[in-house]
Amino acid sequence: MHELAIAQQVVRTVLAEMNRTGAVAVRSINVDVGTLEGLPPEGLRRAFEVESKDTPLEGVELHVVLVPSIATCPACAAKRELTTPSEAHDVNVNLFCLQCGTPMEFRGGRGFVVRSAAMVLPDP
Repeated sequence: MHELAIAQQVVRTVLAEMNRTGAVAVRSINVDVGTLEGLPPEGLRRAFEVESKDTPLEGVELHVVLVPSIATCPACAAKRELTTPSEAHDVNVNLFCLQCGTPMEFRGGRGFVVRSAAMVLPDP
């Protein structure tokens, strides 16, 4: 399951940062996920619950933001936001500008980033 692999990486990343900073707890985690990954936010949250069980992250709220892929035409500057994996595989949308026929360039929509984690640090 793709969700479990990403959830596992989120847990590892945040636990490593807790260790690095000496944090004693985490209140919430914010993650950006590319829409072309085809990962529903609820599925990632459930996978995170499984992966974080029996760790300091158990019960932490995971906020997931889906980041679209933007297709831009280098000739006429037309832009199109691709919000689902199926759109990226549609030849008419994926390869050529619908306005001028030029091959499109794509940015974003893939991968994931742990954007932030609200950590509780010990009193100095």
